[in-house]
Amino acid sequence: MKRVILLAFSGLRFGELCALKWSDLDFQKNENRTSKQIYSPKDNMREYELIPPKIPAGVRTFDIEPSVMEMLKSLQLYQSKVRLAVRLLIDDYHDKNFVFCRQNGYPFLQKNILIRVERILRLTSITKEATPHIFRHTHISMLAEAGVDLPVIMKRVGHDDMKTTLKIYTHVTEKMKKDSSEKVTFQFKHLLNV
Repeated sequence: MKRVILLAFSGLRFGELCALKWSDLDFQKNENRTSKQIYSPKDNMREYELIPPKIPAGVRTFDIEPSVMEMLKSLQLYQSKVRLAVRLLIDDYHDKNFVFCRQNGYPFLQKNILIRVERILRLTSITKEATPHIFRHTHISMLAEAGVDLPVIMKRVGHDDMKTTLKIYTHVTEKMKKDSSEKVTFQFKHLLNV
């Protein structure tokens, strides 16, 4: 569940999420530095590479909600306890400091996240087919609804093409226009009855 929360509140691509290391997080500033993604063509946890983002804009630093950072701090504490216990039992512990890793230290891969999201969705009444990428769209929508301007959103989510962001942003801002009209009408309908 922590992975899903971070996806929704950061706008990370899920390859970036899988590649996230503790050294990428600055708990003093509540910031994340994204500079890599995980690549595993065979979906094998032991056969992966950390590669740069496809576009230069993918390398970025952005702030994360303090409550989400607190959640990550608790995960780090839990993980350090597990790491100490597991190292005694496993000879080949993969100590690469991944934020989201298995008990043997190897990172989760995109396929693992997709499977988890599908399991979570089966427990809900949501019938729409969704991938982890939907949380990225959710994040962009939340930023747009909060009034964050387009260039800031683009920088935060690592887009270099305005069209990519606009596809999501325009949908949200159209809804906001309609909602704002309805809110004004509701708030001041008594003035219309003159």
